[in-house]
Order: sequence, then structure tokens, then C-alpha cells
Amino acid sequence: MADDITARYADLPKRRDIRIQSGRSWEERWAVSLDEEDAGAVAIDFSEATTYEARFRAADDTVTVFDLTEHGASGAVTMRLDGADTAQLDRGRYTWEMVFIFPVGSTDFPDGATLSLFKGVAVVEEPVPAS
Repeated sequence: MADDITARYADLPKRRDIRIQSGRSWEERWAVSLDEEDAGAVAIDFSEATTYEARFRAADDTVTVFDLTEHGASGAVTMRLDGADTAQLDRGRYTWEMVFIFPVGSTDFPDGATLSLFKGVAVVEEPVPAS
């Protein structure tokens, strides 16, 4: 199930804190629309983005970047990290951000745009062992 998010471009990035278990798959889905100048909510076509990344910054300023190849049309966004991805993150707190780059000529951003959709704190934990 996807969370519905409607925001103004000037209000981005939206605050989103997440919890991840290292070595385990993690996924969230969102339906995203922008409401600009009272024109009403318009779904963003994320399939036109040339870059779609999740960036995790550790306390020592080391940045781990994941290419999120799953784009969606009509405002659908999925952030999926498999177990091998999350295993790259040491246990601890990170600042994280989801970034899209739209080229000049894209439908929703004719002049091109770099869009930071979410930003927040990611807590990476060791998985709970099976009993």
C-alpha cells in the first residue's frame, strides 16, 4: 500500500524518518503529487527522471548511494533496498535523502530540475535473531 503525499515544490523535501534492519530487504511506496499555485494536485511522472537515488550520510560524512531503478508513472515512487544493499550500511544513525534529476524538456519540469523528495534520519539496526 502506498502513502499519498501532496506537497508544494517549495515545501520539499518532506521529512521522513525511517528504520532499516541491516542485511534485510526494506521497501516503501508513495503516490506523490505537487500542488503549485493552486492549480490542484498533479502527479509527477517519475519515469522521466534520469537520476533516482537514495543517499545515506554517516556521522563521519561517508555517503552511500543506492540507484533506485524502479521509476513509476503517475506519481508512483518505490524505494526498495534488498538485503545486499542494507548490509552496506553499518548499524547507526544516518541522514538520508531521496533525489531525482529531471532533464530539460521533461513533462513536469520543462526547464529541468533536481528534486529532493524526502529527507530525514535513517536508523540502521541489527536484525532481530530468530528464536
